[in-house]
Amino acid sequence: MSNWQSFKKKHVLLMNAAFTVAIPAAVWLIMELLNLAFCGVHTLNSTVDYTTLMRNLVTSFCFALGLNCNLPVGRMDTSTGSQMYLACIIGGNIALSLNLGGIGVLVFSMLFGMLAGGFVGFLFINMRILPMVLGLGISLVYECISFSMYNQQGLNLFGKPGVSILSNWGFIIVVTLLVMLVMTYLFQYSGFGYNRRAIQGNQKLAHDAGINIYKNAFLCYVAAGALVAIAGVFDTAYKSSLVPVLGMNSNSTVFANMFPMAVGVWLAKKSNPVVGILAGSLSVQFLILGLAKFTAIGVSDYMQTCIKYSVWLIFMIYRMNEDKFDHIKAKHARIALARKIRAQRAVAA
Repeated sequence: MSNWQSFKKKHVLLMNAAFTVAIPAAVWLIMELLNLAFCGVHTLNSTVDYTTLMRNLVTSFCFALGLNCNLPVGRMDTSTGSQMYLACIIGGNIALSLNLGGIGVLVFSMLFGMLAGGFVGFLFINMRILPMVLGLGISLVYECISFSMYNQQGLNLFGKPGVSILSNWGFIIVVTLLVMLVMTYLFQYSGFGYNRRAIQGNQKLAHDAGINIYKNAFLCYVAAGALVAIAGVFDTAYKSSLVPVLGMNSNSTVFANMFPMAVGVWLAKKSNPVVGILAGSLSVQFLILGLAKFTAIGVSDYMQTCIKYSVWLIFMIYRMNEDKFDHIKAKHARIALARKIRAQRAVAA
């Protein structure tokens, strides 16, 4: 065993942490070099860029974490985008009418997000509809409800008293840390998380072991609803308003956050789902922020989106064939070891 292999074996936690941090750091470095070479600016060029990064990071992180509640156990919930619209529009407007400020908007949106997600979970448990089919149907219903409320105006936070806290760095960091702590406990240390991992491993064995699969599914839907509501509030704070949509356009939010979730699940192999998705979201946000700088040299928003999803496609191709690369790497290692042993025997002879 080489010195490097021995070091990695003795410091597994350190190596895992370094790997988790290295991916977003590598994305930032690549975008930084490209931005300096072609645009003459830094990726993080001003305080506005830092604020944008923080706002978008908490939005992407919470939404991707919400998707991760259901997707790893085989439930693709395409209604999470419509849950976000419904929760933020109804909960946010109620909080504003009660003059509860930004914290009230966040709390009430989470409550309605839990109700919206819980209703989807209730239907899934009792009607046994395929999750994707159920999600598409619920998306249409929730979008119509959101559109019909408050004269089709959605949620407007511009100039409202007390909502500036939603743009405060300190508050964003506190909310992010609280989400991380709560979801880490739920995913890693609670009975809910244990049952969820068992179901993810094998649903039949989990059922035979006495785990209530449908109760766990309901809790997953409730947690996802709360998380996407948090994401919606901070996204609305960034854009000043949330305009209701129709025709399943809310699904665009779902698919936009599949990228950070996919990267986060990959990184979670070396950490845990929460930390992994945070690192994955940070990586994608560095990519988006770096691509935005190319607007100055004529790269359109459509081209930037095309590049972003091309990177996602390349990443998914790698993920789907990762075992083949590991096999090739192990094969080369065996060949190198065989050659080394042969050389040692030749010298001994």
